[in-house]
Amino acid sequence: MFDQYIIMKILNNNVVIANDQTGEEVILIGKGIGFGQSKGALINQAEIDKLFILGNPLEQEQYKQLLTLVDESFISLMEDIVVYIVEESGKALHERIHIALTDHLQFAIKRLEQGIDITNPFLTETALMFPAEYEIASKVVDRVNDSLGVKLPESEIGFVALHIYSAQSNRSIAELDEHPQLVLELVEMIESGFQCSIERNSVTYMRLVTFLCDVINRFKENQAVSYSEQLANLLKVEFHLCYTVTAQIVERLNQTFLRYFTVEQLPDVVFYIRRFSKHP
Repeated sequence: MFDQYIIMKILNNNVVIANDQTGEEVILIGKGIGFGQSKGALINQAEIDKLFILGNPLEQEQYKQLLTLVDESFISLMEDIVVYIVEESGKALHERIHIALTDHLQFAIKRLEQGIDITNPFLTETALMFPAEYEIASKVVDRVNDSLGVKLPESEIGFVALHIYSAQSNRSIAELDEHPQLVLELVEMIESGFQCSIERNSVTYMRLVTFLCDVINRFKENQAVSYSEQLANLLKVEFHLCYTVTAQIVERLNQTFLRYFTVEQLPDVVFYIRRFSKHP
């Protein structure tokens, strides 16, 4: 961080766009940092509460536009929340979170005020797949509710958790959001195959989701497994239904990740489903 910055544009009383001493554009946040200022004025480092760089020009413009639509006090709250997430997780966050999480939560609050229900059909799966982020997200939602006097529902915790993990892993929300949906789809294949229903808050479901996440990761990483033809034939004959359900899972994951795995390369999935079928 440099000692001084040159103001290039005042976004509001508490946020300005400035250049550092190398000419790089930065966004500075501080109480009253833009009040009574003008382009070309100097900002001392002591006046700055937070500084971040949006290297992507499109993201810079998105953030500038967002600031014109959102109340200054909400921007301040969100910046405090971003700091809190970093402190709680101990992990760096991609600067995109300043835009993505702020935009998401302000839109969620607007929908709440309009009486629109906020639902999240993949809440349980998200909580199981991203437990640390989910715990932090729960506290973030509580903080927003307490600070603004609103009542964002539990479903929002799942969405916030995905934003946190997205910023930690530098992966898009769209990509992450596919995985809880995919897990649920695989679970429903198993339920359909064995004509059963798994209680979503049960230990059995938690273990199943954990196992399926591991299988998904193997497809993502293209981790092939060697197999014996003798074992493959045994699985087909002795555990026909488990083999059939596994084949459906493998086909779905091959389509998603453009792989060419066979059931025979995933004997542990057949065995796991066999064990599950005996104690659903």
